[in-house]
Amino acid sequence: MQANFEWFRTFKAIYETGTMSGAAKQLFVSQPGVGLHLNALETYTGFPLFERTSRKMIPTEKGKLLYQQMVKSLLCLEDIEMRFQRKSGRDRANVSVGMCVETFQQALEKYIPTLNFNLIMRFGTNEELVQSLENGSVDLILTSSVSSRGNLIYAPFTTERFALIAGRYTDISTFEILDGNDTIKDWMKSQIWYSTAADMSFLNQFWENNFGERPDFVPNYIVPNKFSIIRCLSEGSGLAVLPDFLCKDAMDNHKIHKIWEGDRPIENTLYFGKRKQSLFMEEIEWIEKVLVDEFQKFASEYVK
Repeated sequence: MQANFEWFRTFKAIYETGTMSGAAKQLFVSQPGVGLHLNALETYTGFPLFERTSRKMIPTEKGKLLYQQMVKSLLCLEDIEMRFQRKSGRDRANVSVGMCVETFQQALEKYIPTLNFNLIMRFGTNEELVQSLENGSVDLILTSSVSSRGNLIYAPFTTERFALIAGRYTDISTFEILDGNDTIKDWMKSQIWYSTAADMSFLNQFWENNFGERPDFVPNYIVPNKFSIIRCLSEGSGLAVLPDFLCKDAMDNHKIHKIWEGDRPIENTLYFGKRKQSLFMEEIEWIEKVLVDEFQKFASEYVK
């Protein structure tokens, strides 16, 4: 009995998605086919690779060991496979890009219908995106974090600035005449606040930069993402600390207002992260240019 390459590809998909159905969707095959591949591999290795539960496939210790030993080799083989498909001209290039979902929606989403290559988007935290780049599952990331892996390059391309944003119906007349950080702080604490679970650090940093302490309150509303905050503020009152780039359209339409950048504004350098060599350099450079142009267009209008 000889091992089949597809068995290992299926094993990797089950390991990374955690379910048979997730692996089937990732590989575009039937769930029974996934089960057949896994059974064949377990028969070939002589031991169970997963503990089967009603909700999830939990890798056994043997399964974890197999994954660690074969994942790099499998990624290399998949890269070779894709390279030959690309040269044959039968398929469009498949490019994987990672960034936060809000930046994608603001800057890149509108260009999707014009692409002459396939695009697979990955969303996650900075740390998750860097990990995806390191393990080869994405070709380009937009991140504020960098790593020291020798085969990767990180190029800074812009700086995003965070500001205090007020909702459309927020009464800011009192704020505009306040003098002194203590009175500003008291007014801010009396307002309704929005945040996301992932971005509490920016509120904390904004507060520490301007008042020398962490905020002693919890935001009233924790919502899924920054665009949820912007939509809520566009229909009501409240405050949030947000990147001004993402607020562009709502500010243009006077739905929200940027009222304060703080005495010590928060700035975040964004980097393009990619491998030093890639089969898709032309496509990667196109995406980079689109993002640079979008951020520069915003800067020319709003950064004084």
